[in-house]
Amino acid sequence: MMVVPAWMAARSGGDLTVDRFRVLLIAGAVVVGLFGGAAPAPAKDPRVKQAKEQMEFGYKAARRGYWQEALDRFETADELTPNQVRILNNIAVALEANGRFDEARTTYRAALALDPSNRSVRRNLERFEEFYGSYAATGEEDADRDGVEGGDDDDAGGGHDAG
Repeated sequence: MMVVPAWMAARSGGDLTVDRFRVLLIAGAVVVGLFGGAAPAPAKDPRVKQAKEQMEFGYKAARRGYWQEALDRFETADELTPNQVRILNNIAVALEANGRFDEARTTYRAALALDPSNRSVRRNLERFEEFYGSYAATGEEDADRDGVEGGDDDDAGGGHDAG
């Protein structure tokens, strides 16, 4: 089971499923998509319309839990109209939902670099950092508790004694 950040678990009375967590993540992406971001390309550019269509499709896919499809659509929108803060934020959310945490962090940071004053992206990055820190720490604790060790070729048993 995936660990959710403390701030989200506290708000839900400690009972927050991964699905609810993902829904809240996409809600953040939608808010940024509606209200944030750098200035779009000129309206007469056909790529703007195509990017908007890709974003809408991505939103629908994400709401249904199809995170890889959402990611593909957001990345296509980014190819059509690069360096849009809202698109990069949505890509980061979809990467996070797909478990691609290092890429998500890099993408959140790229969005924030484009618009350092964007509170929505900054908040998403802060929440992600908190989540990822607790997720990584819990993953290490679980591995230690299970007796799993980093091994070499001489220790094919994974640290367990064959007895």
